[in-house]
Amino acid sequence: MNIELALCQRTHPAYVSFRDEHYITNNGCHGQQLHYLVMLDGKLHGILSGASAVYGVKARDLFFGIETEKRKVQLNSIINNVVYRLVDAPKNAASQALALWRKRIAADWEHLYGVKVAGFETFVIEGSLNDRYEVCTSRTRTGALYRADNWEMLGVTAGNTKTHSVKAGNGGMGTAHKRKEVCQKLIFARKVKGVPLAETYKATWQDREAQKVVQQRRKELLARDAHLFGAPQ
Repeated sequence: MNIELALCQRTHPAYVSFRDEHYITNNGCHGQQLHYLVMLDGKLHGILSGASAVYGVKARDLFFGIETEKRKVQLNSIINNVVYRLVDAPKNAASQALALWRKRIAADWEHLYGVKVAGFETFVIEGSLNDRYEVCTSRTRTGALYRADNWEMLGVTAGNTKTHSVKAGNGGMGTAHKRKEVCQKLIFARKVKGVPLAETYKATWQDREAQKVVQQRRKELLARDAHLFGAPQ
């Protein structure tokens, strides 16, 4: 079985078609991010995405040794596997594609954002979701493909999250918030052997020139892989 990955924009029609069928609703993606189409033996079978790490997860912090005062810097070394959808794939393809993705995105992430990848995290919702994507109605997912790729299960999330109010078109993390119950998630993580957490990092959104460099590098990466699918990026 030949597995290939191609970097794409998250607005790519093929990506969107798979993303919209994922069990977690498509509300976009925030922060640093890279998205890939997954091809098996020349045919498109799914998508894999990585993005900025979740800010505060106690079990994850302990696993990687994240220090509170260094959190904002060190988290840039960790990629959150935010989406993985593979359809009609042969046995073992899921874990093999995941292993290939780890290597590919680590190289692309360092090239794009200038930081070595020290590890990966993901959060698996165990059950099916109701219409509001809040209440688990059954437990159907175990994270088996992550276990097969030697990710460690660190525990489960608390099952609640902050929601922020939006007033007069203004919202965000600085607005008033309250907590609501959501489905608990299984926490999985894997370290990259020999790579320490970042000690220094400057976010590109604070530097216009750095933004231009990132945009140019992203274009180069997209052009590198575009031929694999014969479709515009």
